[in-house]
Amino acid sequence: MDLHSQWSLRLDELVEETALAINLNGISHAVMMITPHDLDDFAIGFLFAEGIIHANHDVHDLQLRDAPQGLVLEVTLANRCLARLGERKRRLAGATGCGICGVEAIEQAMPCLAPLPVRPLPEAVHLTDLRARISPWQQRGQQSGALHAALAMNARGEITACREDIGRHNALDKLIGMQLRQGRRDDTLIITSRCGSELIHKAVRFGAANLISLASPSRLAAHLALEHNLNLIHLPRIDPPVCYTRAGSSRPTGEHHVQSHR
Repeated sequence: MDLHSQWSLRLDELVEETALAINLNGISHAVMMITPHDLDDFAIGFLFAEGIIHANHDVHDLQLRDAPQGLVLEVTLANRCLARLGERKRRLAGATGCGICGVEAIEQAMPCLAPLPVRPLPEAVHLTDLRARISPWQQRGQQSGALHAALAMNARGEITACREDIGRHNALDKLIGMQLRQGRRDDTLIITSRCGSELIHKAVRFGAANLISLASPSRLAAHLALEHNLNLIHLPRIDPPVCYTRAGSSRPTGEHHVQSHR
């Protein structure tokens, strides 16, 4: 068998992946693997999701440079943001060896976020053929078949933007960053990947009304969505959408429940 004749996928058709180091005001902050597109959007979304910045204007400058084994993104933050970051790092360092460093780490992984206002679900017609409408937006994914996508949908049910990445968290950070940079706040976010708790945190911090996932959420993700009044909608490939929501409920505010559109 001639393997070269059996496989037509060329190296230049495969998804790009590289190491990205993020420096904040010259200080190393994080290194992650990422698809190297829309990195300005990613930087804003990532720093916003981490609670380091509150708005696009908190970042004064972004400079991307090559490194021997990847890329380096030099971010210049407003001094007030750097002060908050420094205080957080001092709390972590002060906890070392005192027996509560694990608690501090858990608090970073499970941030305390204020609940959102209860808002209505999107109209059922907006979910009709949504999978088919998403597909044309995944231009890089169609080429490589190995990218997650995050998309925004407005109140009229129109998809307005898409960002893709080999990492599902990165894709949502890119989308949120793009929205912040453009001064937009579309009320519905869509993810094509598994919905875990960290994606709920990102959507809540952004202030989305709805998060639509093409894959089933974890139990913790559904619990957190209900706790924070985020309408979480699982859109299966065949079955009707399942909504984890308080919207339109006649039950007491503190009671979690699931509504399913049938």
